[in-house]
Parts: sequence; structure tokens; C-alpha cells
Amino acid sequence: MKRIFFCALSVSMAFYQSAVAQTGYGVMGVPPPGYGTSAPPPGYGAPPPSVPAYPNSLPPSSVSPGVTPPPAYDPYASAPPPGQVSSVAPQGVSGYGSQSAYGANAVASNMVNFRYAEAFYRYLAPKHGDLAGASTIGGALSLELSSLFYLKFGASWGSGTDSGGTVGSATRAKYQFASVQAGAGFHTQLNSRLTFVAEAGMVYANLKANNTAVSFSDGSIYVRPALRYTPLDWLELQAGVTVSSADKYDSKIIDFTSYFRVLPQFDLGIGGDFGNLSRAFRATMRLRW
Repeated sequence: MKRIFFCALSVSMAFYQSAVAQTGYGVMGVPPPGYGTSAPPPGYGAPPPSVPAYPNSLPPSSVSPGVTPPPAYDPYASAPPPGQVSSVAPQGVSGYGSQSAYGANAVASNMVNFRYAEAFYRYLAPKHGDLAGASTIGGALSLELSSLFYLKFGASWGSGTDSGGTVGSATRAKYQFASVQAGAGFHTQLNSRLTFVAEAGMVYANLKANNTAVSFSDGSIYVRPALRYTPLDWLELQAGVTVSSADKYDSKIIDFTSYFRVLPQFDLGIGGDFGNLSRAFRATMRLRW
């Protein structure tokens, strides 16, 4: 009986070991399929994708037809020679808000221009002993033709009063004086504050007096070089010399005028004219545009 039981146990153990050896499981068997050999991630071991290199700049933008592409940036390009400016704007710097020197100066109203109208009061004091002083009013209009040339027109009228008394046994007379003027001029800027002006034209003057001995009508040609100087933004100093072909009135006049800006386009001025036959003092209002 024991021998039969032992034989059955041996056969059972043999079947058991045979089953374990076939499946590979157990303490001494082969590890299960896939144990320790997991698949690599997708793309593992493949070469990296090629990326274009653009040193120190962004890749070039697409250019639509008819548009010139910007110049390529060259980190090894040499700087422009002295006295020249590169046509390529520095990278990282925009022109927004930039302003030229001319534009900065143009912000302030320029007192020296040739587009203006002025009105004046002038007290005229003839050196002729038979004429008393006269109160004169007048005006002038200047029109700029270009950056170098302009036209100028002017007129004045005044009347003298009888001062009484005698000078050289001749009674001083009442009189009326009128003049008209038309000319053209050239101007050029010598520096930022000094402008040279040369003007030439014609003047017609008429004087009517109770004493007909001093009355006259005369036309002449004149030339006037002048300087206009602005030492301050609100002040203009002007000086000129007028030489004319006149016979009956001043043929040489030296004039001085100071203009003071009181509004952006409006000035007040005072000045004097000193001629060989008369002298005058002026108060002026000038409107620029």
C-alpha cells in the first residue's frame, strides 16, 4: 500500500515539474514576456530635426510683391567712414517721436520772416525850416515768393501843423505828405540768428503845402541793404541804409527798428529814420503768418 502511494506521489510531482518547465514561471524559471524590455518612446534614436540658424536676429519676414525687403543684418559689417551716416537704422531703435533740428526750431514762432502786414504811426520832422513836424500813418505788406525772394508794398500819409513864427523870414506852412512804394527783395540767412536783406524798388512822394515854394512831386528808385538780428526769441533788431535817386526829399536814410513779440504772431516795434532832409520816429504793429 505504501509503495502504491509513493508511486502516485512521484507521478504527480513529475507532472507538476513538467508544467512549470513549459510555462517558464516559478522561482528558477524564465521571466515573463516583456519583463525588463519595455519599448522606447516614439522617435527614440532618430536624428534631431534641422533648424536654420539666424544669429542675433529674427528669421526673414515674408515679402509681398512690390515691397523692398529690409537689408539683412551683418554682425561683421564695418562702420561707415567718418562724415557719413549709415542708411540702415540701428536695430532695436525706432524713429517714432524723433524730431529734426529744423523742426525743433520751428516750434517757436520765427520773428524773421517775409510774410507780414504792419501798420505804423510816424512823427516826421523835416529839417527844412519852412515845414513843421507832421503826424503820419501808414502800412506795409510783405509777400514771400520763395525761400530767397519777396515782394513789398507800402503807403503813408501825413499832415503838418502850423507852428507859427518865422524861420528865415518865411512863415512855416501847413502841408500834407503822401508816398507809395513797391519793391522786391532778396534775403539769405547768415547764421541761425542773423539774416541779410537786399531790397530795391520805386517810391513816389508828393507834398502839398500852403507855401507852394516847398511843394513837390517826385518819383525815385531806391536800394536798401539791411540786417535782421534776433538776439532773443522774442526780440528782433533791424538796421538798414536806403539810397535813392530822389531830388526833393531824403536820398539817404539810415533806419533802426526793434520788434518785441507779444503774441506768437504779433509784434510791437519802435524805431527811427534819419535822413539827409528829415528825421522820423515810429511806433509799429506787425502781424506775421
